[in-house]
Amino acid sequence: MSVGGPIITDASIKTRLIEAGKTLFADRGYAGASVRDICKAADASATMIHHYFGNKEGLLDAILNEFSSTTFDVPLRLIAKPPKTAEEYRLRLEMFISETFRALLGQAPVFRIMVRESKSFVSMSRFHEGLAAYLRAGQEAGYLNPALKVELITGLVLDRLGNQVMYAATSSDDEPNVLNDESFADAWLAANVAVLLDGFAGGDEARTS
Repeated sequence: MSVGGPIITDASIKTRLIEAGKTLFADRGYAGASVRDICKAADASATMIHHYFGNKEGLLDAILNEFSSTTFDVPLRLIAKPPKTAEEYRLRLEMFISETFRALLGQAPVFRIMVRESKSFVSMSRFHEGLAAYLRAGQEAGYLNPALKVELITGLVLDRLGNQVMYAATSSDDEPNVLNDESFADAWLAANVAVLLDGFAGGDEARTS
């Protein structure tokens, strides 16, 4: 360490390794990112991944665990409280979809890693469980069509939002997309929220049929 320079703590080294892992795993894939390259990008000794994570797979698991434990905190809080009216139920569902989309945009590189490495089921379990519980509660309260298959709806929501994030992450910067154009992202989200909600939110006819 140079005189007068910052003191490098264990926490800062671990954080740099995680951030370097996110970048290289997203750009090159898990197999294409070597331990040596990750440590070089993190300005850390080649032994540090083994020290903090055991091996490269341990680093990947740490990145995905961080994603699954924090990314959906805000969206899931929106649907944790039982609504009192059909209007409140729909509003919470709309906000949940919007916040989930924003969360995925903010973690686009990690989401890309998750999908590429086929880790989506484990990493998205909190999302699926929380949304499924809210949809079932809506059916029991008469806010949603009881004939809808909850498991299919949770997958539909995530697929629609996730596919757009994945497309944007691999498209040209010259082409407007949800990652490089905020107005485009707002318009895309508004249109898709309407489609998703009007496609499975039960109206009066659905509830009385």
